[in-house]
Amino acid sequence: MLKKLHHEATGQVALYQNEDRYETLLAGLFGARFHAYRQRWRAASQRGDPGDFPLSLDLAINSGCQLRCLMCPLPSRSPRVRLMPEALYERLMAQAREHRLPALTLGLASEPLLHPRAMRTVRLAARAGVMDIRLGTNGAALNEQIIDEAIDSRLTRLEVSLDAARASTYALIRGGDFDRLTRAIDLFLAKRLAAGSPTPLLRLSFLMLPENKNELRPFLARWADRADLISIQSPIWFPGSARPRPQKPGRPQASACAQAWQRLAVNHDGHVWPCCSWYGEELLTLNAGRLDIADIWRSAEVNELRANLAGPPEKTPGPCRLCEF
Repeated sequence: MLKKLHHEATGQVALYQNEDRYETLLAGLFGARFHAYRQRWRAASQRGDPGDFPLSLDLAINSGCQLRCLMCPLPSRSPRVRLMPEALYERLMAQAREHRLPALTLGLASEPLLHPRAMRTVRLAARAGVMDIRLGTNGAALNEQIIDEAIDSRLTRLEVSLDAARASTYALIRGGDFDRLTRAIDLFLAKRLAAGSPTPLLRLSFLMLPENKNELRPFLARWADRADLISIQSPIWFPGSARPRPQKPGRPQASACAQAWQRLAVNHDGHVWPCCSWYGEELLTLNAGRLDIADIWRSAEVNELRANLAGPPEKTPGPCRLCEF
């Protein structure tokens, strides 16, 4: 039975868990440390003291993607896949170990399964002591070998964007092979069961669009009892995506975003974003190849951004207004 786990303050994402699987599993593995992490996450959503280090890092271990989704600006950019330098990733993991980083997401603005050693990056994160290791994917490259490696790794969550209940709708939105993807998900669930492994938990995402607005019910009918987590999202239309942006909001609204208190994102080239949104790409000038994450997190630049987000509506940066709108 699906139970709401949390709803982002901006209203863009509602996350549901099945039978408390996420909370029960992670609490069983990590005990008081996991409970403290979730308590700190909830406190960070109130935008108080951000602490000395982010609660989560979102990393692009590579650039590029093989699909052309109508809501994504990535197809309008260079399709070439560039890997995050191993030295940079290892540097980040050393800092994760030092500061006891609770959570990590692989797949910032890219398809991480295009990285030839994606599961090695998962294992390095586990060795660094990260509790909650997530990999967000379109699933197009999900095959038997990757599934076996994912189950053998310490990946906590495999997060697959599905966004449809029918092959024709999926092809329209993402341009991929729906039947192949759903077979891969079925294979993953069967292999995880055969291995007797509780991980990775499976999260499936459904982005509400005009093209799929009548498919949420059949999507849930098929997956609600099988996926461990279900994410139902509203779209953010980014510059460069196939779908035109709505008109710019006329009157500034107070920001509700708490990401700058919770997480930090690092692109494949080390460039730092204050959030996981494409709108965050140009908000900071800092680079994790030259500065430690702890120094970035408490830098004047990031603190100024937090002050503007928490201040009156007219202080909210333009990209953040567009993102929340």
